[in-house]
Amino acid sequence: MMYSKPRIKSTAYAALSRMFDQNRIDPSLTSLITELPNPDPILRRAGKNTAIYEEIARDAHVIGELRSLRSGLFSFNTELVPGGDDAASLKSYELAKAFFARKPCPHTEWADMDWHNYSAILNGFSVTHLGKYIKHDSHWQPEYVETWRNSRFAFNSDHELLVKTSENPQGELVDQRRWSCVRHMPSAENPYGIALLSSCFWPWTFKHGGFKFFVQLCERFGIPFPVGKYPIASKDKDIENLLDGLAKLVSDGIAAIPDDTSIEIIESKISGEPVPERLVNFCNAEISKALTSQTLATEQKNGGARAASETHAKRAGDNQRSDRALVASYRNQLLNALHTVNFDGGEPPKFMFKDKREINTDTVTRVRETARIVPVGEDWAYQELGVPKPKDGETILDVPDEGHGIATAAKTEFAKKQTDALELTNEFDVFDHASDDTIKQIFQFAQASKSLDELKQKITSQFPDISDSALADVAQTAIEYEFMAGMNEANSKTVEIDDE
Repeated sequence: MMYSKPRIKSTAYAALSRMFDQNRIDPSLTSLITELPNPDPILRRAGKNTAIYEEIARDAHVIGELRSLRSGLFSFNTELVPGGDDAASLKSYELAKAFFARKPCPHTEWADMDWHNYSAILNGFSVTHLGKYIKHDSHWQPEYVETWRNSRFAFNSDHELLVKTSENPQGELVDQRRWSCVRHMPSAENPYGIALLSSCFWPWTFKHGGFKFFVQLCERFGIPFPVGKYPIASKDKDIENLLDGLAKLVSDGIAAIPDDTSIEIIESKISGEPVPERLVNFCNAEISKALTSQTLATEQKNGGARAASETHAKRAGDNQRSDRALVASYRNQLLNALHTVNFDGGEPPKFMFKDKREINTDTVTRVRETARIVPVGEDWAYQELGVPKPKDGETILDVPDEGHGIATAAKTEFAKKQTDALELTNEFDVFDHASDDTIKQIFQFAQASKSLDELKQKITSQFPDISDSALADVAQTAIEYEFMAGMNEANSKTVEIDDE
């Protein structure tokens, strides 16, 4: 590795070389001046700060939903595509591939970085720091990439990201080549973005408050309630002995009491779902709505329609697709920084997610219908479908299709295929592409045959290599032709009616 000055001015080089250590620049002891406080209305009214998010995330129901979100994030394939065909763009593409091929930090994976930035939906925003730039393989690259806590950042009145340091605890503007920031649903009033865990605060609070009373209810009414009856004018000592006996009855299951007293076991008559349990279930449902916009895909109480649960699951999947844009955004910010530092022209490569479980049928339909109306270019079609254009000499995958692909040959040559060199793959294709004379010959076989066995023998003698399935299709078609011809002949005859 070489340490030398890049092709930038000295002030920029100093900014790229400056070291930050998030554990040694805590500005919490200094009052803030330029920082715009987080205007989260829920936390402000509750007198809490964003530190409560960590505790909310440890709830059993919340962590289950977060694991679902995480698995949804990694259910997609990722793809890195060049930003252009020029030399600078292609070199930037190769640099990006090499950069993402190594770990961001010695003990961190890119999957961890992706989840940190995806968690912007939970915390409002997420920030990633690029370490000091060093010369590596003739290009300037960050020495490391690491995640930083949100508490070390703020936004000013101009919605600019500020990093708090020991030298400047009020916050200083960040260099875009050293930091990436993604936000979830920011607005003019709230540059910090909307944190989904903030919407979980009150359901989480009520739920854990309800747990306490739920436990008391179970302790109070979960077991039969023994009641001891003592005679009038009994002494206090006798009453205390009776209570001791009842206590042993609860703990040991046996008790000894005087023969002039009696015990009555009163069982709980609570029916239906207890109120604390209904509160807990209601709070869990509200948390699920906030995190995944659905409830039936994860929990279903008292049965439910399958169609409704599938609709909820689709809604959750749609939200996860849109949330992946945050991960793609931070990765593209890193790529822009790499490109800006190392290249003067060209375009940086693009990082994108591609669903590996299903084809985007909406895009396919749009491309196909557009090609039917107006001529479209190959480059546009490949870009919309998200597939690379085949290179010269590359083997083309040939998938049989009954249609004409996404466009007809009259409008575009996107789906090129030589029709004159069509190779028929089965016997039915032979019949389907047969000449009119062959069809008439088979039709005559059907007219002259008295039974299906006779028709079969005539066809197999003429076409000895035909299979049973193709033979059945040919016979069915021939019989349909004969039936329709007979109907047409019957309808064309003139019927004379004798009036006498």
